[in-house]
Amino acid sequence: MQRMTGLDASFLYMESPAVSMHTVSVMRVDVSNMRGGYAFERVRRLFERRIHLVPLLRRRLVEVPCNLHHPVWIEDPDLDLSRHLRRATLPPPGDMRALEALVGEVVSTPMNRAYPLWEITVVEGLRGGQVALVCKVHHAVIDGAAMVTVLERVMSREYDAPDVAPASRAWAAEPIPDDRRLIVDALRDRLRGLLRLPRLVGLTARAGVRLLLRTRGQGLSLPFTGPSASFNAPLTPRRRFAALDLPLADLQAIKVALGCTLNDVVLAMAAAALRRALERRGEAHRRPLLASVPVATGGPEDARLAGNKVSSLLVSLRTDLADPLVRLREIHALTEAAKHAHDLEVGGLLEQWTEYAHPWLVRLLMSRVLPRLPRPPLNLVISNVRGPADTQYLVGAALECLYLGGPLLERIGLNLTVWSYRETVHLAAVTCPDVSPDPHVLLQDCEQALAELVAAIRPGVAAEGRRPPSVHSPRRSASGHARRSARPTTSGPKRPSG
Repeated sequence: MQRMTGLDASFLYMESPAVSMHTVSVMRVDVSNMRGGYAFERVRRLFERRIHLVPLLRRRLVEVPCNLHHPVWIEDPDLDLSRHLRRATLPPPGDMRALEALVGEVVSTPMNRAYPLWEITVVEGLRGGQVALVCKVHHAVIDGAAMVTVLERVMSREYDAPDVAPASRAWAAEPIPDDRRLIVDALRDRLRGLLRLPRLVGLTARAGVRLLLRTRGQGLSLPFTGPSASFNAPLTPRRRFAALDLPLADLQAIKVALGCTLNDVVLAMAAAALRRALERRGEAHRRPLLASVPVATGGPEDARLAGNKVSSLLVSLRTDLADPLVRLREIHALTEAAKHAHDLEVGGLLEQWTEYAHPWLVRLLMSRVLPRLPRPPLNLVISNVRGPADTQYLVGAALECLYLGGPLLERIGLNLTVWSYRETVHLAAVTCPDVSPDPHVLLQDCEQALAELVAAIRPGVAAEGRRPPSVHSPRRSASGHARRSARPTTSGPKRPSG
């Protein structure tokens, strides 16, 4: 039995009937060279053999009576893979739009907390004979940086890699603890936390003074300074998902030409697309949109298989500026200021304060306080995760592409997530269709925005020779295969910089 951290538990507390805090990853796999051939039952046996590599798949949470403390993790005594591993078939023609629609349905469905908080849908019937794995995992279980470690643990860099060794020891399930033990342990842990509180208050006060002194005049982006856009409205449970492929080489060229980071380029691209989307909707905001940019706090040596070590930067997207290069330079300066402020221990202190979060307080804030404020604390979330640089294989089946979609928050109806893999940047959008713009149109705007930035740094020079078309473009090959060469260099999970 293990106590959840306050940060992990906070993702549970933020849920409501309209907000589900799970992430989704969509992996399209070429099974034509799968050793022994593809069959769903074979995939199931594969998971049974490898489940010991990812302990989080066998853990379920148990809530403490009266919410005296955060829930605890136990090894599920009733683990049944059939509850978590599902099978679906796309209708003809099995294109990307059909897969995206299915993913939207998966994301719209909340998870049952009585079981381990993950599920995988094996999707057959894709064009070109490919198979997709749609993996839904609660954010309380894992963050993007840990997901990279899980992916590399389950898959292999070699086509003919030997199968994994069996578990060194037999797995032992845990009985569900009784209320008495849960209450006693909760009160003991709460007392220990209260004893640490005076020191945390002192550290926070000193960090606040340092922050004010060292960031004075740096133009930090602050919460509640963005507008109230149309997608910053009360959400419904419905979700839509869309995905796009972009050439990493184009983003790297912009980064080198302007002396910024890859994450700056991603933010500037999103800013241009959002500016266009707002204009299309007839919205004119003098205040620029404000984005939350998650950053991992575990360090480059952090090879976790579960949990969250994440904070965030607040960055103004300067959607009030028309010139794309001026906007990008402004975003770069604002991001650097936000990183500097975050490095002054602020990010780590926020994580420590989450240990004192209580469900009723978080739910009151999310459901009663935020909806009544004239402006949201931020407008959208933009994440950037560096995926594996080499082609990954699952018993000979090559991972062709991977998209990651994050959760929406109350009054924040748009999430954009970049996942780099090999020489391609995979961009995914998760929206609420009742308040948000069409994610496919928004991603087309992102593609156009990137082309405009390339043209701005290299007038008259096109990058069409390297540009992989978007996943929903008719120019894509019938098989949908992506290229496999080149080792990308993208922003690492430590922080969104290149």
